[in-house]
Amino acid sequence: MSIQYATRRFVCLAGGLALAGSLQAAPISCNVDPTINYMQVDSSEASACLLSGSGNLTGNPGNDLFLNNLAGEDYGIVGKSDEPNLFNISYTSVGDGTGGWSFDSSFWDLYSSAALGFKFGTGNTPDEWFVFSLQDGVSAGSWAFFHGSGFDKQTGGGLSHINLYFKDTVAVPEPGTLALLGLGITGLVAVRRKKAAN
Repeated sequence: MSIQYATRRFVCLAGGLALAGSLQAAPISCNVDPTINYMQVDSSEASACLLSGSGNLTGNPGNDLFLNNLAGEDYGIVGKSDEPNLFNISYTSVGDGTGGWSFDSSFWDLYSSAALGFKFGTGNTPDEWFVFSLQDGVSAGSWAFFHGSGFDKQTGGGLSHINLYFKDTVAVPEPGTLALLGLGITGLVAVRRKKAAN
């Protein structure tokens, strides 16, 4: 084996490993200031943090802080974990600031985009809520909450509730479209046969 061949193989292997490493999931933080509260989810579950802030995610389109912000203007609310809801939105909390979340995957039969909002009881220290856009088809995942280093003591009651937001409904094709196409083709065939018979 020549030195050039070995060098080429090494460079290709190193490049492949670098590419594979960049494709692994990484945490997505919903704010970059560690002095205030922040939250993370895995990039295999969420594509981006849309917004975070202080106050409440009520789930009411009239006063929900995410829905009434530029980042949430195209979204609607599907439901909340602390109310009866169509897609069984729920969460678990381990107690150390981590846990899981889930909802029925049938959501994706109706909607093409989703966002998940997390509301924490923080003793009125910012940030109190975080909204992440979800990867397509993801209906379960994990979360991690971190108290900001700028606060003397950690207060609040942990995760209060999660909201499921939707954007864009899935287009369902008209069932009559194929029938109309079939009738049109049948009509063309009949006209052609009639012309051929004359």
